[in-house]
Amino acid sequence: MKVYKGFTASPGLVLGQVSRLDRPPLVFGEGPFHPEQEKQALEDAIKVAQQELDEMAGRAAPSEQAIFLFQSMMLEDEGFMNEVAFQIKAGVGAAEAMDRVGHRYAAQLAAMKDNAYMQLRSVDILDVTQRITNILCHRIRSWLALDHPVILASDLLMPTDLFSVPAGRILGLITAEGSGQSHAAIIARSLNIPGITQVGEDFLKDCDGREVILNATEGECILDPDAAARQSAITCICEMQRQNEELNAQLELPNRTRDGEEFELLANCFGPEDVGTAMESGASGVGLLRSSYMMMPGHAMDEQEQYLFYTSCLAAARGRIVTVRTFDFGADRTMADAYQGVQSSKLGLRGIRSSLRNLPQMAVQICALMRAAAKGPLRVMFPMVTDIEDWDSAMQVVDHCRRKLTERGVEFEPDVPFGVMLSVPAACLTAEDFTAHGCRFFVIGTNDLTQYTHAVSRELAIAEHYYRPASPAMKKLIAMVVDAARKADIPVTICGLAVGNAVNATQYLHLGLRSFSMSPQNLLAIKKALRDADAR
Repeated sequence: MKVYKGFTASPGLVLGQVSRLDRPPLVFGEGPFHPEQEKQALEDAIKVAQQELDEMAGRAAPSEQAIFLFQSMMLEDEGFMNEVAFQIKAGVGAAEAMDRVGHRYAAQLAAMKDNAYMQLRSVDILDVTQRITNILCHRIRSWLALDHPVILASDLLMPTDLFSVPAGRILGLITAEGSGQSHAAIIARSLNIPGITQVGEDFLKDCDGREVILNATEGECILDPDAAARQSAITCICEMQRQNEELNAQLELPNRTRDGEEFELLANCFGPEDVGTAMESGASGVGLLRSSYMMMPGHAMDEQEQYLFYTSCLAAARGRIVTVRTFDFGADRTMADAYQGVQSSKLGLRGIRSSLRNLPQMAVQICALMRAAAKGPLRVMFPMVTDIEDWDSAMQVVDHCRRKLTERGVEFEPDVPFGVMLSVPAACLTAEDFTAHGCRFFVIGTNDLTQYTHAVSRELAIAEHYYRPASPAMKKLIAMVVDAARKADIPVTICGLAVGNAVNATQYLHLGLRSFSMSPQNLLAIKKALRDADAR
């Protein structure tokens, strides 16, 4: 019996047999190659790959379809495919050219250590690259035909791997590398498949066909468990099933406190992948959609691309409200050409400050958002607003976009609700100024507001005791915002990591808040906590 430690990708506990997924190394031909023939072979392979991706998207839930759409779009990306064409023109075979460029692009994204979302996109690029090279090298792409449920183990799992296995045959997932934010992990969470990442290569050496206890909630697995460990796992599995049934029962219950006050539960999301998961977990809508995460490094998406992203999110939300935060490059660091160094620091040109320095890019985003709003309930908030000058400047851009869209004659929603994300103490102290100038809603962002109020970075472990999202100072600021919203009769939501904590959420409830936005996995637990609490 041996215990291996990893990181939780999707919580849960299962007992089963391991089936290892091997990826034999590709062997490319030595040539010589005829560029025209290789170019034609690549074009044919792309058609086959896109057809396969479309078929997988058809079998996927709405929350996962965008993963396959992204992979298909990568095969149409001009910069990406131009590099492949350049390699072919230089005499490299199509398969090796695709492999070289795909791995280079993936490595660039994987190197973005402060951006988990862009890192997971690197796996998507590897996934679609492998699909093309397998087609060109005539290798099988449906790798496993299972006749019983197993726990899959691999160095790294691709999104399409999970759709190459018959439904219901995957008990759990164990990877030597990878991230809990990967698209494979997102799919696993949406399908309630327990999984852990980063257990190391040692586990993979001789795991195939052996029994394992996968405790993904604790981020560990036990290979060849003894009788006592097996019995303990079986007992825990039964207890967890009972607890899950109890939590899932919350889905059918009304969002109402013990003393009869109604409340709203929204989700923090980054794209259609997790919007759908959030809706299935009981969210009434999206309280924060981080728009910056759709941007590829060095590639600013045009209006049509952004429009498709937002409409995909609206489709995944199934008619419920989607609240989009405009670009916050200083915080999210998703573009290679975003402001660097001091300018993009936590106290630099973040959020609306950055957007107002790049008005063409801001106008493109606003136009895309107003067009998407014609397809479903969408509202927009500006982050890092400090004072009324920021708000007025942003709304001038909105007015400009309304005129331009009208002149173009395209369909759009002229009356999109625009609001402020209150993450700067100065804005909280003057919240009533924004309502006087037409602000339609408030969202209190506890992550930034806490660090700016207490002068501490939430990422600095040695100063963690200063980071208190429910401190007396925070409560005063929050109460001022709630009071300003009540006087102006506009909605106010509170979001951030702190809201996913039951104690904090209950304290925010007592401050008068009735709308809460959090990570999808926290929705049911917070619903139970608020239902068990008195609002007054």
